[in-house]
Amino acid sequence: MAEEPIMGGCNCGAVRYAVTDEPVCVFICHCHLCQKRTGSPFSMTMILPGDAVELISGEPEMTERELPDGRRNVTAVCGACHSRLWTRRDGWPNLNLRAGTLDNTNDIRPVAQIWTSSAQPWAVIADNILSYEEQPTDIAPLLAAWKARRG
Repeated sequence: MAEEPIMGGCNCGAVRYAVTDEPVCVFICHCHLCQKRTGSPFSMTMILPGDAVELISGEPEMTERELPDGRRNVTAVCGACHSRLWTRRDGWPNLNLRAGTLDNTNDIRPVAQIWTSSAQPWAVIADNILSYEEQPTDIAPLLAAWKARRG
């Protein structure tokens, strides 16, 4: 991890956090669910080890959503401004941090984009990162791309 932790928080500042470990991967998702939940054409996600977020102030509310396979997604949101901060899926050791909640995203470079089949017709589909029309069945290439980028 960098000498300084990566800091982030919700829109209103009631919940603040520090990322305390190196990301596993960063990617963009163009799926319709991400579009609906973020109100934007895509979502950028930073996959982190499950214990890599340390709360600095505030306490997020936890919301649940059942997935089609019966598992649950538990999402941390600010109770005041309702910013989505991170999500953890049942049986998954990592958490998905919403990269847009970081204080500084200038150095965050995704290595993949998924669900490009759902991308808005005007969205730029980058040709210098991995690209998947839907959900990748094997995430090893994403992890390898991230590891190669990090050096």
